[in-house]
Parts: sequence; structure tokens; C-alpha cells
Amino acid sequence: MEVKGHLPQAELKRLERVEKDADRAKRLRIVILAQEGWTAPAVAMAVGLSRRICQRWVRRYNEQGLAGLNDRRGREERLPLTPQQQDEVRQRLDAGPTAEDDVCSLRGKDVQRILAQEFHLLRSLAGVYHLLHRLGYSYLRPRPRHRKADPEKQTEFLRQWPERVQAIAAAYPTKRLRIYFQDESRFGQQGTTTNVWARTGSRPTAIRQTEYEYLWVLGAVCPETGHAEGLLSPQLNAKIVNEFLAQFARTIPSGEHAVMLWDGAGFHISRQLRVPDNVTVVTLPAYSPELNPIENLWHYLKSHCWRNRAYDNYDALEQAAVDAWTKVALDAELMKTVCAATHLDRATSN
Repeated sequence: MEVKGHLPQAELKRLERVEKDADRAKRLRIVILAQEGWTAPAVAMAVGLSRRICQRWVRRYNEQGLAGLNDRRGREERLPLTPQQQDEVRQRLDAGPTAEDDVCSLRGKDVQRILAQEFHLLRSLAGVYHLLHRLGYSYLRPRPRHRKADPEKQTEFLRQWPERVQAIAAAYPTKRLRIYFQDESRFGQQGTTTNVWARTGSRPTAIRQTEYEYLWVLGAVCPETGHAEGLLSPQLNAKIVNEFLAQFARTIPSGEHAVMLWDGAGFHISRQLRVPDNVTVVTLPAYSPELNPIENLWHYLKSHCWRNRAYDNYDALEQAAVDAWTKVALDAELMKTVCAATHLDRATSN
């Protein structure tokens, strides 16, 4: 085998001695032996590889020098679809099932059929899942959306948000604005279950309580600082919201002004509502919980702290709520992540 003189043999042997990667050292040995005049079958026998593989590494060295001996495994494989077809598949999946699909959700088998019928691409079910991951898709549980939600009003709210923040800032020029998101969640004996690790093929069980005691958890979180304030109450009305606002206002430093976003619940727009001077409330569009990231906090508390459990009475519920709030909501760094408001152009005062 002919070897081009990219490097002298002495240098190749030195590199082989210091090379820590066994596979790369073996490739250097192939080049060295070939340079010494060994035939391909002899080199193959000496290093324990096939003749063709030895010839391939010599050819790569001749073409690219030492770079040709790098491991090429792990290169991104090419998709069996053109860029245009990839866009078309994404559009088809994003649009959801059609009337002709006759299903409520596109599963692997449905995507397999769509690829075959509409894109003339035959793939096994495992191949379909692999392709979906390569296209950037995961099988996720959708977040509930109210049928009365108005996407246009939501878009308009987000578009006007920077101007609204600037107007509030102009009204309090000596204050630093902090954006908070507020909401309430009911926690009680109507329990829910969450996933657990269990042996394949088994059907694990978990407690799901169906009694009727409950309490309300009121909370507000600033995604910028991770500051969270909460209040527990056996009932929820404008009077309780006023108590929460008064408690919350006392935690705001003198040099700051809080902008609190919340929904349009009756106790948020009641005539009895008393908003402290260092708080400005902003009402979100109707039926738009996805615009309020504190909803993620309720999901986190329920999935990490409150599911698969039973509570004897109100006192037990209250203690569980306090323990969970202390563990989760008072962790500022965790709150910055759980309640991140990436959908707003300006969710902080920067």
C-alpha cells in the first residue's frame, strides 16, 4: 500500500506511543506498517482487522493526513426526507388529526400510515418514533385550554405588554418595578395520582382520596427574583384576597413597586377589593391560564408533594400545604425556573 509522506515515520511512531485512544493508536500502526512496505493482508493480520478496513484507513490518511484517522462515528445521519418534506411533515403533525384520520390524537401507528400514504415513506414503528425524535417531536400531554379562550386577545395582550410596563414605570419613576404573577389553587382530599417507577408489566397502586375537606392556597411569585408569598385559607372571597394583598405589600421593599398579573375572577374585580399603594394589578385575558406561569407552581406542588397521599382532616391538609410551600416556594432559584415567564417580552424590571 502506498503511503503519502505527510509525516516522517519517526513522528508517526512517536504519536503512536503517546496516543491514549487505543483505536487511534491502531490506525497509526496501520499507517506505519504500510509505510514500511507491508502488504494489506499482512497489516490486517498484524492488527486484527480486515484488509478492506486497513486499506480504508491508509486511504483516509493519504487524503487528509492525521485528520483522516479521526473517528467518524456519531456523524449526524441524514433524514430520509428532503428539507421541504420535513417542513410538510411538521405542518401535518402540528395541524393535528383531520376528519379523515378518524382519531382524537395522532399516535405512532397513525404517523406511520401518514408517512406511507402522503409521503410514500415506509418505516417500521420503531423507525417512525426515531424519525419523530429527529424532527424535534416528543409525545407530550397537552395543557388544557378553555374552549372560550381568544388567541387574538392573548396575542394583543402580549403585544401591548411592553407599553403597559413602561406606562407603570413612568407613574412610579423613583421605584424599581418587580413583576409578579398571582393565582389561587384548591388543595384537599379529592386526591390525584401521579406516575411511579414500577416493574414492567405490573400495575402499581397508589392512594387516591375521595373525601371533601379542602383549603385554598393563594400565591404570588416574581420570576425575576424568585420571591414568593403565600396564604392559606379555608375559604376564598374578596376579603381573603384583600388580606393576602396587605400581607404581600408588606414584603415589598420601599424602593420597589410590584406589578401583579392575575386572572379576572370575581374576587379580583370586586368593588370590595383594596389594592395597596405599592401594588398595581393587571388583569390577564379571559380563559388564559397559559399566560400565568404560577400555574406551573400548582402543577409542581401537586405532582411532587401532594399526589398519591391521603389526609385525615383539615389540620393535616394545612400542615402538608405549609411543608410543601416551605420546601418548594421558598426556594428562590427553583421558583425562577418553575415560574419562568418566557412568553412575555418583559417579565422583569431590567
